[in-house]
Amino acid sequence: MKIGITCDVNLLETDIINLQLASFVPKPLVDVMMDFNHVPVAFPIAKKKMAKDYVDMVDAVIIPGGPDVSPLLYGEEPHAKIGTTYPARDDFEYAIIDEARKAGKPVLGICRGAQLINIYYGGNVYQDLTSQYEQEPLQHSQAARGFLPVHTVAIEDDSFLAPVFGKEAKVNSRHHQGLKRIGKGLRVVAKAKDGIPEAIESQEDGVFAVQWHPENLWESMPEEKNLFEHFFEIVQEKMNAK
Repeated sequence: MKIGITCDVNLLETDIINLQLASFVPKPLVDVMMDFNHVPVAFPIAKKKMAKDYVDMVDAVIIPGGPDVSPLLYGEEPHAKIGTTYPARDDFEYAIIDEARKAGKPVLGICRGAQLINIYYGGNVYQDLTSQYEQEPLQHSQAARGFLPVHTVAIEDDSFLAPVFGKEAKVNSRHHQGLKRIGKGLRVVAKAKDGIPEAIESQEDGVFAVQWHPENLWESMPEEKNLFEHFFEIVQEKMNAK
C-alpha cells in the first residue's frame, strides 16, 4: 500500500545550502507507515495541474498539520492573531483533495488538514479560538509536550472513530484555530467539552479528519495506532473493490 503525504515547506532563513524552501514530511507519520509496512510517498508542493499525477501514484492521501490556512481561501481577511500562512501549499493540497475525491481514494486530514478539508467542502474556521469563539474555550494549544493527551473528545456513534475509541477519546491539542461553519456533506463526529468540533468525515467520499495529532500519540496509546490501522483497512477495502 502506498500512502501519499503532502509536504510542508521550511520558509526560514538558514545557513545550510538548499534548506530554505526545503520540502519535508513529519517523521512520526513516516514511522507509523513503516510500522504497518506501508510505503510513504512524499508529495512536494507543486503546480496544481500536477495533483492528479501525484494522486495516481498512491492508494490514499494524508494531509498533515502545518501553518494556518490563508483566510483568503474562504473569503475572509486575516485576523490580527492569525499565524504564518503559505497560500501555495493551500492551493496544492486543495487540488490533491479534489483529485483524491474524484479518484475515490481515501483521505485522512490531521489538524490543519482537517481545517483545509472543511474549507474544501465550503466551510470555514475560527482564525483564532481565544478571541473569536463564543465562549471560553479549553486550552487547544497545549503547553504540555505533544506526545501527551490533554483533553477528551466525545465520539459520535456510527462514525469512523467509534470502532476505534468507543464514546470518548483522550487527545493532544496543538491548534489555535478551529472548525467553525461545517462544509456541506461533512458530519461532525467528535467534539471537545467546549463544543469545538474535533473530527469530521464524509463516509460517502472516504474523507476523514481529526483536529488532534495521532502521529504523536500512536507509540504510547494503542487506540491512536488503531486509528491509523482502521484508516488503512478502509484503504484496502477500496483497493479490493476495484
